[in-house]
Amino acid sequence: MKKLITLALLLVAVPAFAHPGHDANPLQDGLLHPLTGLDHLLMLLGTGVLAALTGRTLALPLLTLGAMFGGALMGHVFGRVLGMETMIIGSLLVAAAALLVPSRQVLLALAMPLFALFHGWAHGVEASPGAFWVFSAGFVSVSGLLLLVGFGAGCLLRRHQGLQKAFAGGLLAGAALVLAG
Repeated sequence: MKKLITLALLLVAVPAFAHPGHDANPLQDGLLHPLTGLDHLLMLLGTGVLAALTGRTLALPLLTLGAMFGGALMGHVFGRVLGMETMIIGSLLVAAAALLVPSRQVLLALAMPLFALFHGWAHGVEASPGAFWVFSAGFVSVSGLLLLVGFGAGCLLRRHQGLQKAFAGGLLAGAALVLAG
């Protein structure tokens, strides 16, 4: 119980992962952000992998992408929201748990669009008002590609339980790096 409380307190105290200042070249910044933000990169790849392992359709990646853009709009309009960073870290933990607990994989995978909403919210907050649409076009495009790459990787991982667990370990290690940073 102590470990659970400690983890909960750590997650509540996590600093913002947003990377503000996308004024100089908003399209380039939008295109690069999902690749350079470890939290976003791992969530997108993890969701793509889960989509391939659970339903073998692109419905989950499309819902995730839509939720991410919806979150960006909300972040652009409303600004920061309490718990945004916690949900971003939570997405990595849930994706890893889904890979490590196959009996709960579908249920946990279905939570990923909710987490994507908060990833998008962070994007909406970090984009400057005058550059929001251009920045968003970039991050949505690359996010879609990363979801597809994850889906392809998930198709390859379907028959390899050991590699699935290794990928889950990578998600957990990534979450630890994001927490430490």
